Amino acid sequence: MKAVLLFAVATGLAFAGGYGAGRYETMPRPTVPVDAAPAALAGETIGSGPYYVEVGQLVVPMLAKGRTVAFILTQITLEAGSNDEANMVRRRLPHARSAMLETLFGLAGSGSFDGPAVDPLAVSAALLRSANGQYSSRPIRTVLIDRLLRQDNSRS
Repeated sequence: MKAVLLFAVATGLAFAGGYGAGRYETMPRPTVPVDAAPAALAGETIGSGPYYVEVGQLVVPMLAKGRTVAFILTQITLEAGSNDEANMVRRRLPHARSAMLETLFGLAGSGSFDGPAVDPLAVSAALLRSANGQYSSRPIRTVLIDRLLRQDNSRS
């Protein structure tokens, strides 16, 4: 009898906890612009840039004699000068990603990623030219490379 009562109480507590957590998650919260908090902390005026657009990860294989010898993994963020430019970049982001992938394939094919050292500034400049080539006005100020690494393929 005690076991049944204990089971009923535990079930009721679990139900009440789940219900409360669900109500808490669905409560409307006041929204704060993403740029407002860092700007206020830095003493800047709200609404001033820079504005960032996440491109995400791009992975490119390095081929030699028809085999994949390595993969180049990049994590890229674009910096735009204004909110309008950032929104324009977001709307046409698939085109910019495609152009940057083509550039990375070209760099991988030309041997830019061979050897022990890669020049990240040269890679960033090449990606900036290709990304801005998709727009009539050049909305992208800088290509920020968050991650650039080469993963060798150990399969033979």
